[in-house]
Amino acid sequence: MEYKRQLYVLNKFCEFKNSQTESDFMEYEKAASSKLARLMILFMGIIFSAFILSDFYYYYGSGRSIVLALILRFGALAIAIITFSIAGSFKKYTHTLIMVTLTELAVFSIYLINLYTLRADQLGLQFMTLTIFLLAVFLIPNLWKNSVITGIIILAGYVIYCTIFANPPEAPSLFQRGIYLGVILVACAIFLHSRESSRRTQFATEKHLEFISITDRLTGIYNRGRFEYILGLWIKNMRHDPFCLLLFDIDDFKRVNDRFGHSSGDHVLISTAEIITAHIRDNDIFARWGGEEFVLLFSNADLALAVELAERLRKAVQDNDCGEAGKVTISIGVAKYHRTESVLDFINRADGKMYEAKKAGKNCVFVEDPQQEAEQGTQAARS
Repeated sequence: MEYKRQLYVLNKFCEFKNSQTESDFMEYEKAASSKLARLMILFMGIIFSAFILSDFYYYYGSGRSIVLALILRFGALAIAIITFSIAGSFKKYTHTLIMVTLTELAVFSIYLINLYTLRADQLGLQFMTLTIFLLAVFLIPNLWKNSVITGIIILAGYVIYCTIFANPPEAPSLFQRGIYLGVILVACAIFLHSRESSRRTQFATEKHLEFISITDRLTGIYNRGRFEYILGLWIKNMRHDPFCLLLFDIDDFKRVNDRFGHSSGDHVLISTAEIITAHIRDNDIFARWGGEEFVLLFSNADLALAVELAERLRKAVQDNDCGEAGKVTISIGVAKYHRTESVLDFINRADGKMYEAKKAGKNCVFVEDPQQEAEQGTQAARS
């Protein structure tokens, strides 16, 4: 639940330095961009295969060349269709992006083979195809480094082809086109870096806003609104696993504020929240209920375990030194959820037990009588 700015720092490849944060971002991107990436790959394959019309025009009369062109063009389309069909089934979005990258490289390899069959014929038209393809690489959703590496391979492949296969009179114009491709590559890399940085910055901002909306600003634990939302989900999805509610209050907290000031009172609240957090499990839900009151949902536990936990928490708070205010204590009320019971009734039962603990002298745990709890559970099951 904790938000730390250092978890959202980007590296030079425009990815989060923290691997878990990057993984979370990839899951976020999967919902928004996976289908788009697959559709664009399919569209790229269709456009590439559509150039078979120009091949028919220039290969007219050469059956062997037309057959080869058909194999190459529709082979690229088949690869694009395969990627579109199966890339969306990967659990990790990074695997989808790897397949997208490999598809781009496969289509480029087919382009080079087709270029070799043409040799000096219609290289201007083929260069236009390559330019469009390079632009598409940076438009299709992908990791920045994947797109840049693919772009570099495309540029290097074209330059190597020109070096080995171009006729000497045509070499200058072909290398000029290579420089032109290099300029496009650099411009696209800068644009994509800016876009990816913006998307990750937006993701970090959304996470920060989400953290603020569900967190108590002073103690850093859940706020009341978030707790009520989670409790509602627990009750709605409850099957067989029991859970209990611990509601507790810092004893004589007003005296702390009156004697030592509100800053000391804030320190007591923060320190108490830290102590409780250190003694509960990750799947327990801990929140500030309001003022000096806190609530805890204890999952997969009956009353006996809940009371045992409450006693440990009470003792841990009692033994903790809160600085200027010294040591404080808490009074805890414990209740087990009964099926079909409303949220309000459930909370009121725990709240009632907490006030009984207050009246009994504070610094203690009060819980429903086990026999009474069993009878209430039976009545709830019948109703």
